[in-house]
Amino acid sequence: MNREQYAEMLRTISEVHKAGGDIHKCIKEYRKKYKYVYIYNDSIFKMLFGNPNNMRMTASFLNAILKLDGGDCIDNLTFVNPAVDGAFVKTTTSDIVAENKRLERIVLEVQHVEDETYSDRLVFYTAKHTIASKPRGDSYWLRDLNLISLQMFNGFPNSKNYRHSIRLKNQDNEEFFKKQTVTLVEIPKFLKGDYASDESLLAQWLRVIDGLNNEIPVAVPEESMLGLLQKKAELSIFTEEFLVSEAMAMSDRQYEMYVEKKHARKEGLEEGRAEGRAEGRAEGRAEGLAEGANTKAREMAKKMLQKNKPLEEIIEFTELSETEVLSIKASLA
Repeated sequence: MNREQYAEMLRTISEVHKAGGDIHKCIKEYRKKYKYVYIYNDSIFKMLFGNPNNMRMTASFLNAILKLDGGDCIDNLTFVNPAVDGAFVKTTTSDIVAENKRLERIVLEVQHVEDETYSDRLVFYTAKHTIASKPRGDSYWLRDLNLISLQMFNGFPNSKNYRHSIRLKNQDNEEFFKKQTVTLVEIPKFLKGDYASDESLLAQWLRVIDGLNNEIPVAVPEESMLGLLQKKAELSIFTEEFLVSEAMAMSDRQYEMYVEKKHARKEGLEEGRAEGRAEGRAEGRAEGLAEGANTKAREMAKKMLQKNKPLEEIIEFTELSETEVLSIKASLA
């Protein structure tokens, strides 16, 4: 199922649970309707790729993203605590953090929302994990760090590439520091672009995941890591307890941020781009939707702040900027 369908399922489960209805029957109906979960949901993604039992599958996915082959391939991973504390800065919690046999750190993030501080956060995460993985002692020697961002938006809209490898370089494009690499994967660009001839392992992974999200599984060998993902992503595998827990954790406002606001934005854009049709009405409607959504987003941010939710989570669910959230936090002090 796709993102909206997954959110709709959780909302229905939540409503049935609150009403004291038959949860088993409700989930059973969804299992008849959908075979697969939405892979890029935070909790689902962590359960699939952050699970030690699925280490070989995760290693294969990381090898594809980082373009590692032969002796450079990751063949063993150790998952570590994704939360990185700091004495003078807030705790940072990434989606998945692992280390290879050389203790080189790999951080895997799924980013649904682009905001004005997005690149700042990636640099901040890179710095935090670089320090967290540093060997003890007075030496400045650092271990390699790969930070991967799977993005549901395009960070480089003018580039034909959907995968970007970023390192520190000088004006002559010579690498200054090779131990820090930020890899961005622009998923919408790949899915909507002209990449039919791309038979790279990463392209195969992205097509298989998209097939599952759209209930159209791609034919792959059952014994392959791609085939394993298809088995692990079946909705029937996820327990009723897990689904109810996820449903009850998703507030009405979070549902709106997942589904209703996205549809409103898409609808407004379609109306605005229609050649000369109802231009003024579309603009007025968009402004009204934006104003109402912003008010609700700020209310949601207040509630999440009062529950001490992480700043990154608040920004993702409300789509407010970091500056706006910090301003709201200051008003609550």
